[in-house]
Amino acid sequence: MGNIKLLEKQKHIGNGEILVRPQGYGDWSVYDTLNDVIVVDENGFTQTGTQTQTAGIQEAMNYAATSQLYSADIGYIFYPIKLLAGKFEFSTPVTYGIGNHSTSDQFAITIMGSGYMESDIVYTGTGNAITIDPNIYNVDLENFLINNPNSTANTFIYWNNIQSYPLLNVANINNGWGTSSYLLYFNNIFTATLTNIVSPSLYGIYINGAGSNQGLLYMRNLMWSGTNSTVGNYEYVYISGQTQRITVNNAIQNLKLTNFNGGVTFNAPVNTFIAENGLLNGYNDNPAALVINANVNYIKLLSDTVQGTMLGSTNTTTNYTIGVLSIDGLYNVNQHLAFGSPTNVTINAYDFKNIPSGTFTSMPTQSTTNGTTAGTVSMDAVEYRVEYKKYIITFSGYENDTTTNQTINFPLPFNTSAVISANNTGLTVSTTTSGITITAPNSTTTYSGIVIVEGY
Repeated sequence: MGNIKLLEKQKHIGNGEILVRPQGYGDWSVYDTLNDVIVVDENGFTQTGTQTQTAGIQEAMNYAATSQLYSADIGYIFYPIKLLAGKFEFSTPVTYGIGNHSTSDQFAITIMGSGYMESDIVYTGTGNAITIDPNIYNVDLENFLINNPNSTANTFIYWNNIQSYPLLNVANINNGWGTSSYLLYFNNIFTATLTNIVSPSLYGIYINGAGSNQGLLYMRNLMWSGTNSTVGNYEYVYISGQTQRITVNNAIQNLKLTNFNGGVTFNAPVNTFIAENGLLNGYNDNPAALVINANVNYIKLLSDTVQGTMLGSTNTTTNYTIGVLSIDGLYNVNQHLAFGSPTNVTINAYDFKNIPSGTFTSMPTQSTTNGTTAGTVSMDAVEYRVEYKKYIITFSGYENDTTTNQTINFPLPFNTSAVISANNTGLTVSTTTSGITITAPNSTTTYSGIVIVEGY
């Protein structure tokens, strides 16, 4: 909680701000409100007579690094930079540095705009538009628009932190023209909150934590950024409201998605993955909603919709394991597609319920077998959990005019006990934990109906 309070404090230190506005208005373009100092005048000239090449942004950063408060327990809090309404266009990369301070100190910075449609930062150069010094400890970025019209830049905002336990807050960032790679790149960030980020960029956000057993990442509140964002190296990641694919590049202990539209590619291990009240997109977001390229100990899907194929893998030369695949409530808007059974992915245990019949053309809990002479026998585990399992077995025009009984194995077996609780087919059917045996009627009669098998 100390870091959160620090962010609030660094926005309002002594009511001091470094204001930045487009040139040509009034008698300044960069202004220190607390000390009444014009840092850059209305024509773009600094106090030393040089002319800004960065719409005053670099000069504001340099000046902020010399105007700060200090406390022994927090470190240096640089005066916040406030971008007023207007367009700030430049082609020379800028760096928010620490000035003449020692790298052993701690630093907190804030860059705020006047609104995500009001303060427009336009970068037309190459490389990284804005680089934040790796020694800065806390970063707060809010309420502005960023654009790279020709996608010439690599990344718009880049922070590769080297401090311990840094804090990042990003809120209300809009983007019309994206960069060639990740729009926002943040590495080694212990605790981060990202809210309301909008971008059509191919790659949205790269954010990596300090270790798979530490740190928190929150991405929430109508967040939409590109077709793909990459996350990893956190103990807990909570993502709500995104419309994109999430790629896991480094191990995560707990990953949770809610109110979302997109898939997940697991390129690194995840201990627990929960997705609820969302659309798992595996149709336009090929090859599947969940791409398994790493081990996942537990997957829980709760009250979700899936579009297209559920499971797939793009690294089929390596074998992976899902410890438990648990589904409670799932509907597929493209029912002509299969659930997906990548041959390199082993699922050790299933826990299925509330999946409507026909959700997929095939599932690991479903099978269809031809009758000995004619017809079909279709098995569908309408519930398949550790403590309870239930198969509905549908006979359609079944015929066996021989004297040989037919045995059909369940797609997935019962563990301990199985009993037949209903049978209206007219056939004699028995069951074990592994399958059913149909006593041969030795006639040309055809049989239709259902058999229900329950157990655990």
